[in-house]
Amino acid sequence: MKPGGSFFERLARLFYAARIARRFAPDLAPHKLRLAVIVAIALAIAGLEILRPWPLKWIVDSALTQVKPTSLSRTAVVAWGAAAALAIVLLDAALDYAAAILTHRVGQAVSRGLRGRIFDHLTRLSPGFHARNKSGDLLVRLMGDVPLVRTMLVDSSVALLTRTVLVVGTLVAMLALDVKLTVCVLILMPVFLLILWAIGRQLAAAARRQRKAEGRMADWLQESISASALIQTLGREKHASENFDRSNRKTARTEFKASRLAAGLSASTETLFGASAAVALFYGSWRVLSGEITTGSLLVFLSYVRSLLKPVRATSKHSERISKGVAGAERLLAILDEEVAIASAPGAPRAPLSPASLCFEGVQFAYDKDVEALRGLDARFQRGELTGLFGRSGSGKSTVTALAVRLYDPDAGRVTLDGVDLRTFDLGSLRERFGLAMQEPLLFGDTIRQNLLLGRPDATQAELWKALQDAAAEGFVAKLPASLDTVLGSSGAGLSGGERRRLCLARTLLRQSPILIVDEPFGGLDRGAVECIRATLAALARERLVIVIAHDLDHLDAFDRILFMEESRLHDQGTHAELVRRNELYRRTTRSLAEVVP
Repeated sequence: MKPGGSFFERLARLFYAARIARRFAPDLAPHKLRLAVIVAIALAIAGLEILRPWPLKWIVDSALTQVKPTSLSRTAVVAWGAAAALAIVLLDAALDYAAAILTHRVGQAVSRGLRGRIFDHLTRLSPGFHARNKSGDLLVRLMGDVPLVRTMLVDSSVALLTRTVLVVGTLVAMLALDVKLTVCVLILMPVFLLILWAIGRQLAAAARRQRKAEGRMADWLQESISASALIQTLGREKHASENFDRSNRKTARTEFKASRLAAGLSASTETLFGASAAVALFYGSWRVLSGEITTGSLLVFLSYVRSLLKPVRATSKHSERISKGVAGAERLLAILDEEVAIASAPGAPRAPLSPASLCFEGVQFAYDKDVEALRGLDARFQRGELTGLFGRSGSGKSTVTALAVRLYDPDAGRVTLDGVDLRTFDLGSLRERFGLAMQEPLLFGDTIRQNLLLGRPDATQAELWKALQDAAAEGFVAKLPASLDTVLGSSGAGLSGGERRRLCLARTLLRQSPILIVDEPFGGLDRGAVECIRATLAALARERLVIVIAHDLDHLDAFDRILFMEESRLHDQGTHAELVRRNELYRRTTRSLAEVVP
């Protein structure tokens, strides 16, 4: 098949681009009025462009050659003609400025709204989606593809509409001046349209490859920069640089191919219109010499031929931008079309304010079809006791947490709060009932205060310090130069692992949620901090539902009850002493884990 494809294929691609653009109608809807004003201004500009050469025609025909004399003197004709030309230029410049400013404002608003809509959707998608899609590529879509789509929706759409009106108006004016000259110029138009379609298709494919390559490179960069310490300790700096160079070269090659196609389109446009102008000059001059048209008419006609080049050149440029916009839009729609798997049912009731029990009833769950994470789990957690969840890695402990807060729903069975299925409750109110402090501490490169306030934005200064005290973090925070207002590095860089863990626990405690789930709160802490946190958890367990995912064998005796997980199900439960006494597998597990602890 030829590069451009059949007429119907090209028409289908045009309709496809329009269909893609219509998917973003909600992002344009709030700006309908301003877009209408922009279009009106653009149409006025097109009208002024068509009028621009007519003062010259009047001066040439009525003053310089006097082919069409008037009652005015030659000087008056020149003066009034020059004044008219100046007025057209000034009005055109003012309208062009207004259109540019308004278009920029609308474009920025569309970018903000679209980026916000996509980010909001990303925050609602399941962990499974984020596991399948790398964060660096998602970042490129938010920061790189959104501007491309904005350009397609606003800048290029308005520009193409204006250029289309200008081209049509110019052709009408050319036909009014001289039909034969116009037909002579238009003979080369089918050749231009064929080139435009052919290169446009290749541009769209090149744009898709470029966006994918940039996404892969951004993801590799994000992973490598975050793992810079590991790369240095392994002495692999040179290897990392070589990998980056290869990725960088590949991205540059895809970008160069797209640029070469765009340059080819521009060069073809210039050549064709240069040829058209030459033909018009030759044939028009012959018609002037034969007395069929005036010199002023020829000058206006040649001006129109040259002015056609501007909108057509702009069409070539915007064709490239639209190709890139379509490629970016496809990547954004891949996110927006992803279904939010976990959501509230219409009219769902709020979760109970102070639940007494969290139960798993015959729960089965698999992250994929081949590996079961939970197999018929029956477990009960209740208010008033400090419960430990213990087992080997991969036994299903983290999955229990994910199902409890409805990051996922069970494949079979149900999870209940006070006997009511979690899927019954409003999702937002359900998650408000939980406070989670996970094993991997997650902090942002902001102040300690702002990191804590993520747990509860309305917390007072006293409540912040109380949460830090309960998490054994008050001492080291007070010693920092700016205390609560100390700005942390990316992901909490600058703090030790134990300090980051205690800040995350303080943020969780600040929520004052009735259900508290903490994953290994004692790791990497000194004896004083461990005793403080043990006392805090024991006190909270008397009035709340507290679950601790336990890894540290030295503190298993702290729990009122331990749920022992093995092979993705509950194997046994009881106090540490009871399990040691009666369960051989529990004894073997604790011994084997003790052997690998340094």
